[in-house]
Amino acid sequence: MHKLLLILFIVLLSACKDNAFQPKPHAYPREYYPEKSYQMFDSVAPFSFQYPKYAVIRNYDEGDKNPYWYNIHYLPFNATLHLSYKEFATREEFDNLFEDTRKLAFKHDIKAEEIDQIEVQSPATNTTGIIYELKGNTATNLNFYISDSKKHFLRGALYFNSKTQIDSIQPMFDFIKADVIRMIETTKWKQ
Repeated sequence: MHKLLLILFIVLLSACKDNAFQPKPHAYPREYYPEKSYQMFDSVAPFSFQYPKYAVIRNYDEGDKNPYWYNIHYLPFNATLHLSYKEFATREEFDNLFEDTRKLAFKHDIKAEEIDQIEVQSPATNTTGIIYELKGNTATNLNFYISDSKKHFLRGALYFNSKTQIDSIQPMFDFIKADVIRMIETTKWKQ
């Protein structure tokens, strides 16, 4: 019996040697964040704002139907902020635009773990709105609208242009979110 236990112990000890190759766990590439520096977007559009110098603004190409729709491409991060602008004349039109924005944000609640709503108020620029921050692995993690409550309504949605996991893009998202908040805070309406 002792010999059998000794042989079993020797076999177990020799089995503990690990000479086999084991691959390293999957890692995410290191991102390099550009220095925060802003420039003014001031065109024929009925609004202006500041946006980062490492971003590029292009018209959303739909002809004359929506001339003030833009895409802000955050090139280092392969992300796009889609902006759509509408004018309204009545409270009913404003309510419809607001409801469309809310529906677009909450259609992601199937995948979202939580949706935070952050109110925006800037008496200096006569701007109010809501930022919807969607937590979890959703197609968009940031939606917002801002308005002067009289005539102007600007909606935005941030998308990363590839399939992502929130834990891998969280630092990039936080970096871009600060730029979007800067854009919202510096938006001025033209009459």
